[in-house]
Amino acid sequence: MSNIALETMQELLHERLGIEKDKVSLDSSLDDLGIDSLMQIELLFDFEDKYKVKIPDISEKPTTIRELLAVIEPFIPKS
Repeated sequence: MSNIALETMQELLHERLGIEKDKVSLDSSLDDLGIDSLMQIELLFDFEDKYKVKIPDISEKPTTIRELLAVIEPFIPKS
């Protein structure tokens, strides 16, 4: 898992929900952070906008930041 993906997620969650960045780790539970299925979709859109990519719909519901980033990360361009 890249630090770039985690850092981007930390920034987006801080901007959208006011969650302190140090509270967001790879093993953080989405439920504990208050991230419901609608917020997951919004975060996917944020990643798409930021990196100018298209991320396919999630077929299985992630339960942690690690699982959510596993869906997103293959579409983030490598620098």
